[in-house]
Amino acid sequence: MKPRVIDVETGEDLSHDYTLRHRNQDAAYARKKSAESTGRQADFTATNMRNLHEVYDVLTTAQCGYLMRLQCNVNYDGGTLVNSDKSPMTKRDMMAALQLVRKRQTFYDFFSACIAHEIIRQDGAEFSVNERYHFKGAFDDTYVVKSYTAKIKRVYREVKAADIGLIYRMLPYVHYETNALCANPFEQNPRFIRWFSRRELADAIGVDPATLGRRLPNMKFDGEYVVARIKVGNEPERYAFNPSVFYRRNIAPDNTLQAMFAIAPVSAKNKD
Repeated sequence: MKPRVIDVETGEDLSHDYTLRHRNQDAAYARKKSAESTGRQADFTATNMRNLHEVYDVLTTAQCGYLMRLQCNVNYDGGTLVNSDKSPMTKRDMMAALQLVRKRQTFYDFFSACIAHEIIRQDGAEFSVNERYHFKGAFDDTYVVKSYTAKIKRVYREVKAADIGLIYRMLPYVHYETNALCANPFEQNPRFIRWFSRRELADAIGVDPATLGRRLPNMKFDGEYVVARIKVGNEPERYAFNPSVFYRRNIAPDNTLQAMFAIAPVSAKNKD
C-alpha cells in the first residue's frame, strides 16, 4: 500500500499532492544529478574524516601516499582489494600497483604497519581495507570526503608518494560546502570558517611549513592544481581543495569553486 501523507495539524490527506520518500532516495538522486552535471559517472572511494587520524598517526607520510593509491582498488563488498578484472589482489599485485616491486622492504614495512594496526585486514588469501577508514559505495554521512580514483591512479605514476601522503593528511580538514582547508570543517556559517594559514596547515598535518611552502604551489594531479592559494588583503594565505580531486558534497561544485581551478583557454592567455 502506498504510504499516505497527512497534515499533522488539520488531519487532511495530502497524498494526491505529495509523495513520501526516504532521505536516502534524495541522496541517491543528488549523486545521479551530480554525475550528469559533470558529464561523467564519478568513480570514487570514500574516506571517513573522523577516523583518519588513526591512520596517519601510525604511518609515515610516504606510507599514507601508498595507502591513498591502494584504497583506489577497494571493492563494494566490504573493502576487498581487487585488480581491474575484479580478482583479489595478492601482495605481488599490491607491490606492482605501488611501483615497489624492486623495493620489497619498503612495501613490507608499509604492509606490516597496515596489518598491525588493522588498516588492512587479511582473510585467508584475500586482503581488504578497513571500512572504518576507506570504503566504496553509497553513503549519507557528511563526515566523508570523496577521492576520485581514476585521477589518483594516474597521478601516482607522476607524483612522489610523500607528496600524495601530504594531501592524504589534509583530508580531515576539508570544509563541507567550500572545500576550504580549515580548523572547523563542519562549520555551517561561512563567516565563521577558521581557514588555515600555511603554518597552521603544516602543524595540523605534521610537516614543516617550509616543506609545505615548497611542495604545495606546484602540486598537480593529472594536470590540475590540487590546492588553490587564496590571498585576501593582508590576511595570511588561505587554501582550498580542487573539487575534481577531493570533494564532500553530493551536488556539483558551485561556479566560483569550479572557476578557481579552471585552466584558462589558449585564446584568453594570448589576450593583452
